[in-house]
Amino acid sequence: MKKRVFALALALAMLVTLLAACASDDPATPAADPPPAQDDAPAPVEPPVVEGHDPHAFQEVPAGDWSVPYDLPVQINAAASLATQWFFEGDDDVHNSPWTRLFRDELNVHVIFDWIAAPDMYDTQLNMSIAAGNIPDVFYIDRGNNLIFTQLSDANMLLDLTDSYQNHASDRLRSTEDVDPYTIMGYTIDGRVYGIPRYNYGDIAQPWHLWIRKDWHEAAGAHEIRTVEDFENLARTFMREYGAYGLAVDSELQWLFKSAPMFGSYLGNVHENQYFWQPDATGTLVPGIAMPEFITALENWARWYDEGIISPDFVTLNQWGTADEEVVNGRVGMQVWFQWWGWMYGPNAVALQDTDDAIFEPYNLPTVDGSRPARGQLDNANYGVIVASKDFNNPAALMKVLSLVDYMVFSPYADLSDEQIAYYMEDGREHAMTASFEVIHPGTDLLQYEHVRHALDTGDTSELFTTGMRSKYNDSLLWINDRNPSGLGAYLQQGHERASYYRSQYLFDNNLIIRNGLWGPTLQAYQDIGTIGDMIIEEVTLIIMGVNPPSHFESVLEDWYAQGGQSLQDEVNLLYG
Repeated sequence: MKKRVFALALALAMLVTLLAACASDDPATPAADPPPAQDDAPAPVEPPVVEGHDPHAFQEVPAGDWSVPYDLPVQINAAASLATQWFFEGDDDVHNSPWTRLFRDELNVHVIFDWIAAPDMYDTQLNMSIAAGNIPDVFYIDRGNNLIFTQLSDANMLLDLTDSYQNHASDRLRSTEDVDPYTIMGYTIDGRVYGIPRYNYGDIAQPWHLWIRKDWHEAAGAHEIRTVEDFENLARTFMREYGAYGLAVDSELQWLFKSAPMFGSYLGNVHENQYFWQPDATGTLVPGIAMPEFITALENWARWYDEGIISPDFVTLNQWGTADEEVVNGRVGMQVWFQWWGWMYGPNAVALQDTDDAIFEPYNLPTVDGSRPARGQLDNANYGVIVASKDFNNPAALMKVLSLVDYMVFSPYADLSDEQIAYYMEDGREHAMTASFEVIHPGTDLLQYEHVRHALDTGDTSELFTTGMRSKYNDSLLWINDRNPSGLGAYLQQGHERASYYRSQYLFDNNLIIRNGLWGPTLQAYQDIGTIGDMIIEEVTLIIMGVNPPSHFESVLEDWYAQGGQSLQDEVNLLYG
């Protein structure tokens, strides 16, 4: 039996890297075979006791490349942001998993989690740890919270990782900086590196899609949704036939804001005080909230609320909780969401609705006139930064773990068996604890998509040269052949002709993309203005609910500029305009 365990709700896609890599990154020691399972007791969480040895104390780095294990145990205390989407076998959990055992067996590095928090509580727990002066040895800071990085670095609480990064990380890992030389600059102070960026999965992973419940859509005729009117008519059908509402919306409005491209509006992650910048008529970079198209979006959202297309209770529906429950329990027919819907919601939707066809399928966002899909919105999408406490004594051990995760998931040299792939990767369990240890190579999803699609179309698997490719191929077949929900993530992302990456690639092939004008590290001005994005969320909520008219947003925008938005806009234009 599998049991549910809290686990990471961030980068669920398990993707591949570019072929360029040095031969020195093919370690002599192969990845560990799965142990005989579950008849043996799980390995202990604590490292073995060695008389006179403290696993927290500094230990000389063994000679050789990153794959050479330590002679004596080294302990890393870490933190994790975990949700309820993961499965582990038997008595395993996040503390004692195939991955923690791999770190132990291959590197003699023992990873123990000081604390585990739900995604919406991770920053709160991290702030509590900071206030108590008791941060873990290693943890990650989410992409929307660079202020925490600045606060910790200003307080001299972060470890300088420059030498360990240069001397003990794999060549492959450091080559990521060659592809994206800008992001690491945001975590470099006076020429010294204090954080390793997690980077991102590439442009193809960024566009959001309109996900539509398959069985309901087919019952309504399965017509392509080209116009906003098409979308609204389908929403009304779902409301009438199933007593549901049309579009899922969360209280922070993240999902609703991602529908703004239907009206030519691009907003960024306003809930994280991050904005999408584009030139106005004068050529000045301004945030999407200041463009006239945003008023059009507000007018339509208020109408959707009044008509019941979005839930009258959306202000009580939080991400990673009640809003998610509405999606999987049959209360809603459509959702604007990331390309990894199949991992986040797919298995639960199938289980709770007791039908394979309760899955949602992705479509490009419609537009008002329907002449083309809405443009895909691209940001400088770094997933955050991995940092270490100044008191951590073995940063080389961190680099070894980072390199091992990269090798196992992305490298063409890992050459895992199908049994090993299932052991380490099935149900996305490689992400259950790797947010603090996973560095992603930008652009790798496109390469993986091309190879997986070729294998699925032709049956020729000879070009699936990384673990990620083979895992996505095998997972897609789990759904195609057996309707096993474990395969839904890969299947809905790239496993069929209407998958989310197929939809994204259409946008790129037809030049239907728009890039954020701020393409680089987050600016100091973002941190100086505080959380004025909260004001936008609150005021937009009132407009949607009819308390204030859409025209009221003009005065809201004036307040936003007065409370720091102007200084932010000035700095963006100074550096990127």
